[in-house]
Amino acid sequence: MYVETYGPDNGFFIEGWRALHFPLTSSIVEKSYREGGTTICILKSGKAKLKLVPSFSPIGIEECKIKKNNIEITIAGLGGGGVSASFSRGMAEGVKSVNVINDGGGTKLGKAILIIPKKRLLLIGVDDTDNNIEGATYSLVHNITTKISNKLNVRYSIHVNVQLYPYNPTKTKNCFATVVGIIFSTDKEKNKIINTFAKELKKNSFSKETGMAVYEGFTFNKKFTSLCESVKYKFIKDVNVLIKSANINGITTKMITGKRGLIGAIAALPFFDKPDFAVSLPTKP
Repeated sequence: MYVETYGPDNGFFIEGWRALHFPLTSSIVEKSYREGGTTICILKSGKAKLKLVPSFSPIGIEECKIKKNNIEITIAGLGGGGVSASFSRGMAEGVKSVNVINDGGGTKLGKAILIIPKKRLLLIGVDDTDNNIEGATYSLVHNITTKISNKLNVRYSIHVNVQLYPYNPTKTKNCFATVVGIIFSTDKEKNKIINTFAKELKKNSFSKETGMAVYEGFTFNKKFTSLCESVKYKFIKDVNVLIKSANINGITTKMITGKRGLIGAIAALPFFDKPDFAVSLPTKP
């Protein structure tokens, strides 16, 4: 997952040029999307043969190498794409160093290798923290994640609320689960994040059915994703079906105060990069 931010701080209508052209131009870019000023690309390690053409394919990611502590990404472009590839990205915050291969500008090809630190992504799904009188899962999860990011100096990068089956007879009110994403570096940080999160959940939950699901990574297979999406469209009685699938897919589950909340906690995980679909309602009961 390669992430870069462009445009004014806190801007909302930002250009989508890079998100459009990266997957069209390069075979190692599996997909890309833009949220505000942030462009996210999912890359395969390896090298692509770029055929750069002004306007039609003006910029591309040529190579991605995964090293022990760093990731090396080669970007090439023409015109403004060449300038941004060879100079602008090399000066960006978060880049450790840059190896400029060709200066860019005008009709010249610009190319550079970016050396960026390798990070890891932890996804945490939570559900069933409130009762009929008090509490809100999205708010509690946000507060806990903010507290952890400030204390441990890790990056709170994702917060997505997920509409579950709204006709659920056991729901508290709106039937929402929440998934958050935290970027970190070491196993020590990971363990601290998980333990602190679980401790804070147990301390502040109002429900006896609070569940938490944890996954390191940003890809899920279609079968698991389909199972999680089904939780939006039907009432799931057997939580063990989801727990079994979660275990097969490397997901850790924690019964914070109970078991039922694990349904929404597990199901929320694959929605981390689908905020609009996550809040959608089923068309009929």
